[in-house]
Amino acid sequence: MFFKLVNQFKPTLVRTISESKWLLQEAKSSNLFKLRKSTGYALSKCKEALEKNDGNIEAASKWLDEQAQKEGWSKAEKLKNRQTKQGTLVLYSDREKNQATIVELNCETDFVARNEKFLDLSSHLAKSILLNAQVNGSKEMIDKEELNKIKYLDQSRTLGDQIALAIGNVGENMSIRRAVIFNLKENEYLGWYMHGSISGPMNNCHFGKYGALVNFSLTQRNENYKPFDIGRQIAQHIVGMKPQTLGEMPANEINSDEPVKIDENETRLFYQEFLMKPNCRVLDFLNENHTKVNDYARLECGEVLENDENK
Repeated sequence: MFFKLVNQFKPTLVRTISESKWLLQEAKSSNLFKLRKSTGYALSKCKEALEKNDGNIEAASKWLDEQAQKEGWSKAEKLKNRQTKQGTLVLYSDREKNQATIVELNCETDFVARNEKFLDLSSHLAKSILLNAQVNGSKEMIDKEELNKIKYLDQSRTLGDQIALAIGNVGENMSIRRAVIFNLKENEYLGWYMHGSISGPMNNCHFGKYGALVNFSLTQRNENYKPFDIGRQIAQHIVGMKPQTLGEMPANEINSDEPVKIDENETRLFYQEFLMKPNCRVLDFLNENHTKVNDYARLECGEVLENDENK
């Protein structure tokens, strides 16, 4: 009986399977599939966009972006009062331009802060800042208001627009808090260190909860370390010891035979005990390695800042 039933419905089954394959092939070659693949929006949204734009893919894609942006800003407006104390620091350097930046992007929860889409967004924001921000000096600190006005990578929207779009997709408040840019001159070197990484490198960017940039020069060739290693050690010290200022290098040579007194509460970088070499001050390490620190920056994700609206 069973085999009779199978034989009875076999032609219909074969025809249905064949029709399904044909429909799938048609769908793949249709504008609907192409729009879905190129934009990533839901199939229902893509269908609506094509209907509103007479099947024109380019116009439909533009309409989808505009709708998503409106929805994103609407969502961002609703969530703007939610505190954003989680997030990440992201570092990006451009060797050709001899520039580097560390950017702080905040969100509400640690869950989102670890999300790949959030980290991907932060990396593209950092690249946009280094590409499109105006840098007038060797070190530029940029606040939230100015950052939101900077153009995104494709120049079609601002960083604020892009973040609003992400808020609409994720459903959680986000904010770009600050950024620092180092613009190095010839014969200057960059040192950097990121600590507390929540992810491996992505899009040539590095992540962490703490970060430091160091601008330094070599007064003569160093036989002990490569420039990268010197810069990294100094940046590690800055992250760990949190100096408040550089301090001033002593005018006269120090007698190395005399014992050096080190204050544990010292906040000047040069006079702190060097984290990588106990009983040695930072300035002693610099002198030994013919190194001059020109400037530095240290950022900590979520730290309380002066005039901080979240403190």
